[in-house]
Amino acid sequence: MSNRQRPATSPQTLRIRGARQNNLRGIDLDLPRGLLHVITGPSGSGKSSLAFDTIYAEGQRRYIETFSPYTRQFFDRMDKPRVDSIEGIPPAIAIEQSNSVKTTRSTVGTITEINDYIKLLFPRLATAACPKCHKTIRPETARNIVREAVRRFAGQTLLVTFPVSTGDVEKRSPSQFFEFLQQQGYLRVWLGKKTLRVDETPPETLPAVVHVIQDRLAASDETRLTEAIETALRLGKGRILLVDAGTDESHPFSSGWHCAWCDLDVRPPTPGLFSFNHPLGACPECRGFGRVIGLDWQRVIPDRSRTLSEGVVRAFQSGMSQECQADLIRHARRHDIDLHCPFEDLPQADQDWVINGERRPGEALSEVWDNGRWYGVQGYFDWLETKTYKMHVRVLLSRYRSYNECPKCHGGRFQPETLNYRLTGADDEALTLPEMARRPISPLRAFLAGVKIPEGDHTTQLLLDQVTSRLSYLGEVGLGYLTLDRPTRTLSGGEVQRVNLTTCLGASLVNTLFVMDEPSVGLHPRDLGQLLGIMRRLRDNGNTLLVVEHEEAVIRAADWLTDIGPGRGETGGQLMFSGPPAQIAAQKDSLTADYLLGRRSIPVPAKRRKTKKFLKLRGASLHNIEKLDADFPLGVFTCVTGVSGSGKSTLVHGLLHRNLLRERGEPVEEDAGRIKKLTGIEHVGEVVMVDQSPPGKSSRSTPVVYLGAWDHIRDLFAQTPAAKGAGLGPSTFSFNSNSGRCERCSGLGYERIEMQFLSDVSLTCTSCGGKRFQPHVLRVHLDGQSVHDVLEMTVTQAITFFKDFPKHQKITVPLQTLEDVGLGYLRLGQPTSFLSGGESQRLKLAARLADTEAEASLLLFDEPTTGLHFDDIARLLGVFHRLVEAGHTLIVIEHNVEVIKSADHVIDIGPEAGAEGGKIVAAGTPEEVAQNKDSRSAPFLKAALEEQNHEATLLAAESVAPPVATDNNRIRITGAREHNLKNISLEIPRDEFVVVTGLSGSGKSSLAFDILFAEGQRRFLDCMSTYARQFVEQMEKPDVDHIGGLPPAVAIEQRISRGGGKSTVATITEVYHFLRLLYAKLGTQYCPACQVPVATTTLAEVADKVRTASQAGPVQVFAPLVKSRKGYHKEVAEWAVRHDFNTLLVDGKLIKADKFPELSRYREHSIDVLVGQISKASEEDAIALARRALEIGKNTARLVRGTESELLSTEMACPSCARAFEPLDPRMFSFNSPHGWCETCRGFGLVYDSAVKTDQARTQLEADLQEEQAREEADKDVARPCPECEGLRLNTEARNVRVHHRPIADFTRASARDAAQLLDTLVFNNHDGTLAADILPEIRQRLGFMQRVGLDYLTLDRPATTLSGGEAQRIRLAAQLGSNLRGVLYVLDEPTIGLHERDNRNLLDALEELVKQGNSLLVVEHDEETMRRATRIIDLGPGAGRRGGEVIASGTLDEIRASKNSVTGRFLANPPQRPSRGSRRSLKDKDLHWLELKGASLHNLQNIDARIPLGRLTVACGISGSGKSSLLRGTLVPALKDAMTRRGRKPSRKAAPPPYDKLLGAEHIAGVHMVDQSPIGKTSRSTPATYIKVFDEIRQLFAGLPTSRMRGYTASRFSFNTDGGRCETCLGQGAIKLEMSFLPSSWLPCSECNGSRYNHQTLDITYNGKTIADVMSMTAAEAAEFFDAHPKIRHALRLLVETGLGYLTLGQPSPTLSGGEAQRIKLVTELSRTGATKGRRLREDQRGNFYLLEEPTIGLHMADVEQLIGILHRLTDEGHTVVVIEHNLSVIAEADYVIEIGPEAGAQGGQLVAAGPPEEVAQVKGSPTAPFLKPLLNL
Repeated sequence: MSNRQRPATSPQTLRIRGARQNNLRGIDLDLPRGLLHVITGPSGSGKSSLAFDTIYAEGQRRYIETFSPYTRQFFDRMDKPRVDSIEGIPPAIAIEQSNSVKTTRSTVGTITEINDYIKLLFPRLATAACPKCHKTIRPETARNIVREAVRRFAGQTLLVTFPVSTGDVEKRSPSQFFEFLQQQGYLRVWLGKKTLRVDETPPETLPAVVHVIQDRLAASDETRLTEAIETALRLGKGRILLVDAGTDESHPFSSGWHCAWCDLDVRPPTPGLFSFNHPLGACPECRGFGRVIGLDWQRVIPDRSRTLSEGVVRAFQSGMSQECQADLIRHARRHDIDLHCPFEDLPQADQDWVINGERRPGEALSEVWDNGRWYGVQGYFDWLETKTYKMHVRVLLSRYRSYNECPKCHGGRFQPETLNYRLTGADDEALTLPEMARRPISPLRAFLAGVKIPEGDHTTQLLLDQVTSRLSYLGEVGLGYLTLDRPTRTLSGGEVQRVNLTTCLGASLVNTLFVMDEPSVGLHPRDLGQLLGIMRRLRDNGNTLLVVEHEEAVIRAADWLTDIGPGRGETGGQLMFSGPPAQIAAQKDSLTADYLLGRRSIPVPAKRRKTKKFLKLRGASLHNIEKLDADFPLGVFTCVTGVSGSGKSTLVHGLLHRNLLRERGEPVEEDAGRIKKLTGIEHVGEVVMVDQSPPGKSSRSTPVVYLGAWDHIRDLFAQTPAAKGAGLGPSTFSFNSNSGRCERCSGLGYERIEMQFLSDVSLTCTSCGGKRFQPHVLRVHLDGQSVHDVLEMTVTQAITFFKDFPKHQKITVPLQTLEDVGLGYLRLGQPTSFLSGGESQRLKLAARLADTEAEASLLLFDEPTTGLHFDDIARLLGVFHRLVEAGHTLIVIEHNVEVIKSADHVIDIGPEAGAEGGKIVAAGTPEEVAQNKDSRSAPFLKAALEEQNHEATLLAAESVAPPVATDNNRIRITGAREHNLKNISLEIPRDEFVVVTGLSGSGKSSLAFDILFAEGQRRFLDCMSTYARQFVEQMEKPDVDHIGGLPPAVAIEQRISRGGGKSTVATITEVYHFLRLLYAKLGTQYCPACQVPVATTTLAEVADKVRTASQAGPVQVFAPLVKSRKGYHKEVAEWAVRHDFNTLLVDGKLIKADKFPELSRYREHSIDVLVGQISKASEEDAIALARRALEIGKNTARLVRGTESELLSTEMACPSCARAFEPLDPRMFSFNSPHGWCETCRGFGLVYDSAVKTDQARTQLEADLQEEQAREEADKDVARPCPECEGLRLNTEARNVRVHHRPIADFTRASARDAAQLLDTLVFNNHDGTLAADILPEIRQRLGFMQRVGLDYLTLDRPATTLSGGEAQRIRLAAQLGSNLRGVLYVLDEPTIGLHERDNRNLLDALEELVKQGNSLLVVEHDEETMRRATRIIDLGPGAGRRGGEVIASGTLDEIRASKNSVTGRFLANPPQRPSRGSRRSLKDKDLHWLELKGASLHNLQNIDARIPLGRLTVACGISGSGKSSLLRGTLVPALKDAMTRRGRKPSRKAAPPPYDKLLGAEHIAGVHMVDQSPIGKTSRSTPATYIKVFDEIRQLFAGLPTSRMRGYTASRFSFNTDGGRCETCLGQGAIKLEMSFLPSSWLPCSECNGSRYNHQTLDITYNGKTIADVMSMTAAEAAEFFDAHPKIRHALRLLVETGLGYLTLGQPSPTLSGGEAQRIKLVTELSRTGATKGRRLREDQRGNFYLLEEPTIGLHMADVEQLIGILHRLTDEGHTVVVIEHNLSVIAEADYVIEIGPEAGAQGGQLVAAGPPEEVAQVKGSPTAPFLKPLLNL
């Protein structure tokens, strides 16, 4: 069997059924995955509709659905395709030809990730040099210094000295300084090249630095010398000076990045220093752009051949600036400067005088003017800069500004400190990073081949290999001429596509669908083989390639060929063939098969045209072309060819076209190079660049309009009797005229509806039904056809229709040209903006052909065969020959040999690309060029000119596909060092269920999330559009050498927050996002007062309101321009000025339009324009003002009288009371926004007895945060439903919007199950049905997910904060699993948390189903049942924190059990006995008190009674969602707090009745504590040490040291939260936040304190050799041992160790702690409080505290669970009552008392199923827990 047929039998198939997108006719297609597919067919047959609009759109949509709604809105989301089903589709990436990059910050180096690897390579290999003396700089070690000293000073006596700054001793006098040195034990200093004793009289003054002599010794005494140097380095802060005592010769050394000779620091080499997209490395002048905006002298003086009198300075030739021209002439005469000499021929001094004037350095411009001197052209622009507050001045300046090379970095982009480092490569050449970036790819690769890597440094070798491999990929796709600093925006579409192709190959993604659009565009035939090699390697990595292509070589190289046809447009859209290419030979009705097999071909012209007239270009230089002479024959068809990058476009575009325009006096924006002479221009008429840009940007631009035929068609309609009778002229039949077009859609035929969370929807206009015209126009018929019917005709149909009309030639001749160029399938009314590039180019060609009266023109084409099938190329060549016969000259840049062989004249540029190109290799007829041995095109041209056996070559190509690699089923990780991972390397099988386990803190999440997920998602995003990537949370590359075989990744974490106080089940499942959209787009506003549907009002009614209001005094009428949108909105002010509006209302403040302020880009702004002010208006004036305001405001305006404001609208007004309403918007239904929330409760749905004050807040966000925090802390106040909205959270307008007579509350108050049934009752038709078609499935899908995971009992308005951990986790899991993807790596973080054992099994079944569907599963988990299901377990350890980060074991469950080193294995093999203490605390003691809660009824609790023994360990268990948290957290804890707060006081009358009847036994409780998983601090200044209070003791200890007391330091000196001891540069944070435009903010280690947080005086204080910063860097385990002699400190630290947190550092920022870690730290705090003092109080009071812990085993390994159980027992033994909500069977089995709630979840739960010791609960038959608990207790 051939390699091509190999995968056809694979079960992994992409199945498409019923594809109907665009012109596709219900195609059914099966495409085997893992192959190189080519889709071909005639242009317009439907190839792109299948590949991009159907397959890619669905693959991309499904993966993007895994992102947040906020992120999704920034992706270019395509419409959901019209297809019945698509199965087996992996995440899809499109590699298209478009180049949408606009920023110069993106370069070839950044988009290929080469820069990312170079920035890691430079710190490892680059050599630093002093910028002053150029000596090499490297940090010296004491050993190296000793070795150098022995060599240099052999046999000599040395002085070892270290520098001391005299400022370090607080500017004491010289005598005091010497006395200070004596106190420290030093007797001599080296000063002024001599030794001075410090016990003698010092000099009067001292230098800034004095060298203190550490030792005087013989250089041969290495032991003593080593000791002296080490001490000197420590005291001298890394700097020493060695002095030859005999000769006074000295030699400085430094252990840091410091030039010891110049005493100059250089910045240490870090990756950020070598990235211009990082604040550390970017040039401070241009911020890494390489360019700065400034005057463009090419624009100011565009034609230097002009004289001063002729107006060489363009800026002086118009408007008020003409006075400057007169000033220039007057001053030039005074200085005897020739006014009639061309400016370029003037002496340089005179040119400088014209530009710079007579202004002296530092002199004010006004002084020059006042003294009557010439201010210069530069002075004129400097004066304009002072007037930029005026809009017209800013517009004027913009005409003469452009981006110029940055004067500081000279375009290199990097700051000067980066240039201190050079990399040495081939031939010992050393280059800086900017120099490397400017070198072309091919020579750069040769340079890097000579880079020497230290032996054994595999990581550096891996980085270098990544760079060189990516450079090789670029070379292989014919881009070796590019440079790394080439801006992406300057690349052609073909170049961008090939660069992106290499990026995707370098990303090493697998299981991905890459959809490509003609990657061969712009490639010379010689380079095609290399391109195919790249594509095959991408395929062999485990990906599927879907390539839309017409290039014969690519088609023949495909594994699978799909042919769409048979024709174009409506005659296409059918599946002609799908299978291995060789089998297409049997296809008889396929145009593709005809050309591939030679049944059809493009013939060689019988003769070549000759000419005697030429365009002659002499001495042309631009880019890689130097002093080139070229002759272009006129009146013939010339083809310019050559290898990619040889200089073809530079010659034709840059030199020929631009210089032709310049010679004709037309403006030229781009660089036109330098030429000596251009002759023959007199023989050329119009010069036209026929490119592939759209002929029109508006949807009203159509082919028939573009060709000019529509004017004649309109005349025919206007001449009909019906039109004449109605008085309709030709303009009435134009959809660009208001007289006849539909007013609602403005002649577009559709309306664009913005769908915030979905792709926008284009709906047929409801007024005209998509027919564009008003009814009376449509009633006019021409031979039975309306104007709409004519526009719906294809070109072919229209030719037939109009041929019988008189003077039809004006219509049919232009249309026939469209038919001739292969566009007969286009409709007359099809918008030209929707045409492909090839179609646009051919339409322009047709227009040129149709213009028979045009003069002979020069037509320039750049690769016109782009997107053309063989048959279309044949048609195109026919048109070319017709144009030449009509007298035109054609110059075509092309690689297609069919076009080259058909030309009259060929110019071959080369021989190679880049610097090796730029020469004319051959010129002449195709036959002459084909014989040229130096031409790279000759072999391919020669073959095209000769006959070939096409069928034989097609069959011979069958076996070229290489075998698929056999190792594509593993993810390979090399050198992972993220966080605590210790350079681990491992392989993880793909398409399997893999569990990562280990002790808490061992590095599991670092491996799974911070490396695999982050890299998997980052690589996928890096292959997507650069625009979309900038809005996604920036993910840093993890610290890992290499990851191979990694598919796109989706994370399902349990660390995601449940949201704030306003989050509900509906919001976190995204159901509410789409409900808001549904009600905004399809809802009907009802008047709250009248309860009638709001209706539209007329203009007359609005005008009457204005007139009536104006009778009482002046009123202002505003029109809204911007409503709550982010941005600068400068264009709004510019629009207002252009339309003579003077006043704007910006965020409630009136301002002048020409003084528009700088707005905050990231805040929402509202802007209205003052349309007019009127008083006592007449009816006519009121109507005129209202009409104008409503036109500007799009049917909405605002009437302002004094401080009162009223909305005016012709769309939304109550028919009864005339109240106007805002148009419906999704924000109107958001209770997180002032647009939608109830003003009484601000969207919380609850109010409190005491008001929440937010009036001090500076921003809305700050007010929201203050209110939420205040509500969380409002324990004393009893909340009750808001009386205004009754708990619905929305304002009155939103509550009165209905869909099918139902308000949105009907959905939010329903359970997920009931909401789904309610949704099924909604039926929409026509216009509404189109809108609903995208929204309803999104809601149904999410409600269905909730049902699948057993959460359909939850009501949608249930607050997220009241959900149990299990419910919250399953909601997130359900939302993520709905994407139905294939080939994805799902990374899950403990999905079993909060799940009952029974639910756990159901969840694991669902996860296994994901694997069966072709996905990979990587689960961070400690659950034993999950490990049993896994095919592989990876155990990390052996300890936590610094003691972890290693792979201890990897294998099956049995292999892990057998591992001697695995803690997991030991627990699995020998599980602990229960109870671990051997017995339980008695429940029968006479003095045992019970806490009794009666009649609990919160949420689903069914009026239950529950008892809890005091002083015992109680566990509450039950099915997830059964009501455990409702009973304990929602009812018991608030009841206890309320009882303890009131203590005899009566409850408030305003308070809502509590959800229980009675609470007994609360008097036996001393205090109530919720030990939850909320953060222990929200800033980096909060740490474990500060929370458990040991930091106070440590500071006291340091303050009591003798040195501290001598300096007067108190404990506050050692706090990084107060000034005095902290580093003031970073304010004690240890890092500094750097912000840059267009980049995410970066935190850099503080250069002053090196991240220690303290100033150096504080760090002088040490305890047992450790500074306070050293102590804060210790782990809890290390610190417990270090402070063993201090019981107060040791006690709390040992408790941290005993709870499994010994790996945490004392100074670790609190926000970085997990919820489980935070919970255990709180436990430690409670335990540490039970010291002697509290113990005495407890013995007297005999009352303990009540502790509630909710699922404390989250994130805990089995070993950590055992430690936790010990702590729970210890807390209970102290006399406290400990209640734990838990599913972990080990904890349940340890309890003294168990309460089980159930038996099911939701409404089927809320009952007390069992209560008693674990042994009793295990015997209860109705208990869901009993079957799992019984085996554990050996019952």
